[in-house]
Amino acid sequence: MLLLISLCASAADTLSADQARRDATILATTLRALHPALDKYRSQAEVDASFARFQTRAGAARNAAAMYLAATELAASVRCGHTWTNVLNQQGAIQQRLLEAADKLPLTMRLVDGRWLVIGSAVAGIAAGDELLTIDGHSSAEVVALMWPYLRADGSSDGKRLRQLSHDRPDYSMMDIVWPLLSPPVDGVYRLTVRTGAGATRAIDAAATTLRARAAALQTQGIQPPAEKWQLRIDGDLAVMTLPTFALYRSTFDWRQFFADSFAELRQRQVSRLVIDIRNNEGGDGSIGLELLTWLVKSPITDVSDQSVTMYERVPYKLARYLDTWDFGFFDRTGQVDQITEGPQAGRWRFRPKAQQAHTVTPRPNRYTGKVWLLIGPENSSATFSLAQLAKRSGAATLVGQPTGGNLRGLNGGQLAWVTLPNSGVAVDIPLLATSYSADTPDAAITPDILVLRSFARQAAGRDEEMDAVRQLAR
Repeated sequence: MLLLISLCASAADTLSADQARRDATILATTLRALHPALDKYRSQAEVDASFARFQTRAGAARNAAAMYLAATELAASVRCGHTWTNVLNQQGAIQQRLLEAADKLPLTMRLVDGRWLVIGSAVAGIAAGDELLTIDGHSSAEVVALMWPYLRADGSSDGKRLRQLSHDRPDYSMMDIVWPLLSPPVDGVYRLTVRTGAGATRAIDAAATTLRARAAALQTQGIQPPAEKWQLRIDGDLAVMTLPTFALYRSTFDWRQFFADSFAELRQRQVSRLVIDIRNNEGGDGSIGLELLTWLVKSPITDVSDQSVTMYERVPYKLARYLDTWDFGFFDRTGQVDQITEGPQAGRWRFRPKAQQAHTVTPRPNRYTGKVWLLIGPENSSATFSLAQLAKRSGAATLVGQPTGGNLRGLNGGQLAWVTLPNSGVAVDIPLLATSYSADTPDAAITPDILVLRSFARQAAGRDEEMDAVRQLAR
């Protein structure tokens, strides 16, 4: 309660009780009407309890930041990686608050085995490799517990939830977005306790900062944000292909040519061992993974996608006016749906154009014939989840790392919209299609063939533990 009081006192914008109730009703109504998988991982009683909690919390919100927290918690409770309060879709003052306020920790961190490893610091007395022990008296375990209700993932993929707390990832760390709202700096200062690499413990009062100022300070130290550039590096008989993103919709980068050139070079230089690194790649265009597999598979493999389950034939106008997307055809499926009568998704509709879509991956005549390792981890929760799944099923690569994000019950997505609440400007991404699944489909992610449990000491020493495992296997 003290945290919420601090939040309300620090917010500049206001919501009346009527405005808050209206926003809460719009979001709850829209999610129930459009989201095709509210009960994929939860009982109806659990779904109803989450919505009741949201209605109470959101109805009491008196500013956009409080509404954002309530909406983020509700979205995360769905246990769907594509249902979330995407920062870039927030409107007006709330986006400015989240991205520009001087309330960020002046350091960057990685959560390793439940401990905060400092990976960059703009604070005198704190350096990369140190361990952050407390933030304003909260231990790492307490911080994780406070943040847990706001972290998104599909089903039981908890590694994906924890991954969102680190800063070395392609999206914003939730420690920059949600933590300052839950526990804002007191008088602009965070009181931190750190353990240095030499083992000494010290308390430091660190001034909060902005994302931009922190990034500038870290860049002067040579610390850059995660790169999105694709790379191929060859070291003797071992090549490493790094694919940090498949979200290339607005890019002019010719990824097909990259694959063609890269595999031609591997063939010309007779490189017999290849590591493909997708650890930092959440997903994007699914056709990229299918194209990559044509260079790797030994025999044809067919992937059948049935991301076709929907809640509606046509979105009601009273909801459509609060929605946005890149293709408004998503809102009208007239004459293209059939009622589902059996299984766990009975009562919903099947969107015929997306039903039982089969994609056959055929090996190329000049496919790569060397040994392949695919580095994976909890970030892989969309198109890269599918890539990992097909690579494992086909035997095209040995998977090394940690369990993926995503879920074997299938991903919700394919078509997305976001509802924007008119009074607060808070927006929530909603997937409009879900994958069909059977009652006995496990709630699980993709497990690597070679599991690597990261060590705080080795991470602090700068070791790449997944690559270390590959090199050991290669020997």
